[in-house]
This record gives sequence, C-alpha cells and structure tokens, in this order.
Amino acid sequence: MSQHVHYQAEVKYATISGATSGNNTVVAAVTGKRIVVLSYTLVAAGAVNVRFESGAGGTALTGVMSIGANGGIVAPHNPYGWFDTAVGALLNMELGGAVQVSGHLTYQEVA
Repeated sequence: MSQHVHYQAEVKYATISGATSGNNTVVAAVTGKRIVVLSYTLVAAGAVNVRFESGAGGTALTGVMSIGANGGIVAPHNPYGWFDTAVGALLNMELGGAVQVSGHLTYQEVA
C-alpha cells in the first residue's frame, strides 16, 4: 500500500457489478497509473466472500470479506485511500461464488 499522501488527482466514479465466481474487473488498468480507492459500497444478493485485488487473480488489497445474503459493506470517504493497485494494474473484485455483488466506488488515478 502507498504511504499516506493526500492526492490532488481528479476523483472518478465506478459502478460495481459482478456475478462471476473469481475475477470481476471493477476499474480497467491505466498505463503508468495506480488506482487509489477512496470509498466503496457493496451489496450482495446472496452470501458470498469478496476481496479486492491489484490485477486479475493478483495481489490481495483487502482481506476476504464475508457478506451475508442481502447484506453489504460501506467504506466511507478516506482522503488517503483505503487501498491502491500496483502501477498499471486493474482493480479486481474476486468473488468466492457466482453471486451478484453490486455497488459503487470513488477513486483516483495516481502516478
């Protein structure tokens, strides 16, 4: 994870929608940039384990988070970022089962 630096990059928004067991791309990779997640909300249609990763099947950015049926997680705005990908890596949401997980996030692309 990056050191605590307040980023001045533009804040961007992404929709989270995945239902494939395994890899689900949330934000595409950007050449020369890392994706810094500032906030996110997840809601699961059924019980499922969720983990954010740097790259598809890549480095874990969070621990495995267990969400119950119709449950969710909210990580409020953190100006320093909750986690960030490696430079040039996509933000992946790994699901432990084929369950619909939806939500949204705010992020910045930082060199």
